Parts: sequence; C-alpha cells; structure tokens
Amino acid sequence: GSFSEGLACVKTGGKSGFIDKSGTLVIPAKYDYAWSFSEGLAAVEINGKWGYIDKSGTMVIPAKYDYAKPFSDGLAWVRTDGRVFSIDRNGNEVK
Repeated sequence: GSFSEGLACVKTGGKSGFIDKSGTLVIPAKYDYAWSFSEGLAAVEINGKWGYIDKSGTMVIPAKYDYAKPFSDGLAWVRTDGRVFSIDRNGNEVK
C-alpha cells in the first residue's frame, strides 16, 4: 500500500502488517486485512473481527466489530450485529 502517516500496509504470507519508510517491518504481519493509518489509528481485521491499532501495534480499540472503516474527523464507521454507527477514538459509540 501507499504510505500514510509514515507507515505503509504490506502483505506477507497472506497477512497484513506495516513497514516504515526504510522498509523495516515495524508492526508484524498478523492481521487478515488492514486499512492505512488515519488520525494515528489503523483499522485491522483479525480472526474475522475488526478493531484499531496505534502506530506501536497496540490494539487500542478491541477487535469486536464485523467491519470497520478508517477514522476521519475524529470518527469512524463500524458495523456489528447488523447495526452501522460511528465511534470516537476511544471506541465509544457516537449518536
């Protein structure tokens, strides 16, 4: 993928991870799918559920959604149990 916020998503062995601009794998390729970083977080799929990691690879919003989109203007769209709604950067549902 292209670089966003200094990192690029790469696939290796069928899994997604992130490299820095020197080509070093900085977040291990252990995700089924990943979006690019946006607003400091990346949506990642692991074991069929989506959550969000920070640039250190720490899961900061648990992987509990059926689908998730990147953050924009402090919010991200997620889907779970047939519901589509937005969450903030703390994982709180925003109405």
